[in-house]
Amino acid sequence: MRVSWLWAIAAGSVALTGCGVDDEAPEDALGTAKARLVAGCELSSVDGDADGVDDGLEDCLLQRHAPVLYLPADLDWTRPSNVDWYLARAQMRFHHDGCPDCSILALGSVTQTALLNRSHGEKNWICSHTSTLRNTSSGEWVENETFFLQPPSDTTHNGSTNPADWKIYGHVYKNRFGGVNLQFWYFFPYNDGPSGFNHEADWEHVNVRLAADYSVSGVHFAHHANVTYFVAADVQWLDTTHPLVWVADGSHASYRNESTCDSTYEELGWGLDSCQTNASYRWFTWAGGKGTRSGYQGGGVINVGEKTRTLKGQEFLKYNARWGEVGNSSNTSGVRGPAMQGNWTRDT
Repeated sequence: MRVSWLWAIAAGSVALTGCGVDDEAPEDALGTAKARLVAGCELSSVDGDADGVDDGLEDCLLQRHAPVLYLPADLDWTRPSNVDWYLARAQMRFHHDGCPDCSILALGSVTQTALLNRSHGEKNWICSHTSTLRNTSSGEWVENETFFLQPPSDTTHNGSTNPADWKIYGHVYKNRFGGVNLQFWYFFPYNDGPSGFNHEADWEHVNVRLAADYSVSGVHFAHHANVTYFVAADVQWLDTTHPLVWVADGSHASYRNESTCDSTYEELGWGLDSCQTNASYRWFTWAGGKGTRSGYQGGGVINVGEKTRTLKGQEFLKYNARWGEVGNSSNTSGVRGPAMQGNWTRDT
């Protein structure tokens, strides 16, 4: 990627011409055509997810703007992981409302491919299966008759102790402002919420909004169902392009600084969040981001594409059911995946 001299563009400090498109360079002395650039990124001339954005541009922008996540000072006890790490430690079951669960896939059999196109019948009031089928990849979402993933061992809730297993899942899509949104999702096997609002499997994210010239307009910080937007000038940045994000202890909600986090009451009346941390607990989410700085080097950013046309084998996007055990309410049950949440195409 030829991006080094234009990193400052993303923070809006350099103006681009021609709507951010650098004209194709002339041939060099050997007659070899030079790569075409957009915002300093080499185009791949491939759009594998059919979203109207070049895949090479997507990869470049995701790497350029991946966040630095300040994890809680004691690293919580719920560390991040990644999809494949979690699936290898989970079984798939089917939850029947008022009736016993059913086993679908045993431990060791759950993979991204195996998640898809599983069918199972609902049960009636006498707990006999009916002809009404539910599918893991299609059909209506029914909260009380659904598939779910469950780690048989509670030690899986701890997440991975190896930062190389901490991966970010990137989603790029056009926004209504003529630019694109860069969505960064991260996964924790457990949400240790206050007041007993705990649940398995926690997906959280931030969005970096880019204008038509690929300069940064602002960042959306997600706190579960709520999302707060701040313009770029009100966000802290590393190297002018990577937003700094404070991750709340246990709940993993995202904030623009520690003081905002520490003074915010979680929705549902859980109480105040806490983001006490320091530089040694920073998670550098993009490849090679840490360098010689203190903190943790994560496993990089994966461009997942769209749920109908995934990239890089990230078929998990098509799984439409729960990632964790079903609790006694929606607030204590495992959430659904990124592409099945309302924030997947958030624009404003």
